Amino acid sequence: MDKRNVLWEKHRMMLPQMREKAVHRCGHCRFFVSIRGLKETRYGCVVDVKAYGNLEKRIPPVVPVLEIIKRVGLEGLERCLEKGEPERQSCGKFRLKG
Repeated sequence: MDKRNVLWEKHRMMLPQMREKAVHRCGHCRFFVSIRGLKETRYGCVVDVKAYGNLEKRIPPVVPVLEIIKRVGLEGLERCLEKGEPERQSCGKFRLKG
């Protein structure tokens, strides 16, 4: 089949639940927060922190770095900061801010 077939591209099926994840970016997600350290503030995703990912605890807009280290350690902090790009496509655990 020709890969340049525009008609084929326009007729792809997408489940309604997947549309929300495909359209939005990490910057629109509730788990995308500022992580404040002593000297700088960086953005990151706290969905891997159990208390925030399970929505057991309210997610503040700014999280102190010591709280993340206390909950998931230094390796967990690195994973949170790896996902710190607001224009990335959202993941499967996306929840709209608000």
